[in-house]
Amino acid sequence: MVIVTDVFQKFKDHDDNFKQWLCEDVKGLLSLYDASHLAFDGENILDEAKVFTTKHHKGTKGNIDTTLMQQIKHALELPFHHRMLRLEARWYIQAYSERRDANHLLLELSKLDFNMVQSKLRRELQQMSREIQLQFLEHF
Repeated sequence: MVIVTDVFQKFKDHDDNFKQWLCEDVKGLLSLYDASHLAFDGENILDEAKVFTTKHHKGTKGNIDTTLMQQIKHALELPFHHRMLRLEARWYIQAYSERRDANHLLLELSKLDFNMVQSKLRRELQQMSREIQLQFLEHF
């Protein structure tokens, strides 16, 4: 039986340390950082990955893309899976809009989708509010 955390063993060297080449792949390191926050008790390799990636992300300096640096800072504030998805979508739309290589059609579609969902949620909330008010008034 293969344990899920065994998959991460390939990122370690013969001395059981994380391989240094991981630090060169900033996006990959960010993915490993996010994955490390999904550990269950006893998954030591993911706990070690969290320490390793946090240390390297906090020490990130030099010639790094501004957008990627924003993503690192954002991830260090609060892990992705702890965030509210709607607010995360809003943050990412804003961050993506600042990229030089942003696909403007995709960006506009994302904004439209976000606004349509927000509008639908707002209408549903108003409807529920009316229903609660009516139920409240019926009891008095």
